[in-house]
Amino acid sequence: MIGTPVKTFIRAIPKGTGYSGGSGVMLPPGDQFYELTGLPWKDQQAIRAELDNCGFYVQDIYFADPMPLQVGLEIRNRIAKEQENSK
Repeated sequence: MIGTPVKTFIRAIPKGTGYSGGSGVMLPPGDQFYELTGLPWKDQQAIRAELDNCGFYVQDIYFADPMPLQVGLEIRNRIAKEQENSK
């Protein structure tokens, strides 16, 4: 495979407040984050199904590529340097 492997992250969000953490107190668990990079697709689906069974919504998380911001910063820096040198 050529290129950078795609990282796979999910967020598990509690479905409701009816969760009992074993202590009898009705406190829902907080959001949980998991990295599934490198796991086979079948295992990823099994984890998602188990989180659903445990009372969580599952959300895929995608991180934006910072390259456009880096290019814009470099262009601004070069323009500022050229303007400074022309004074």
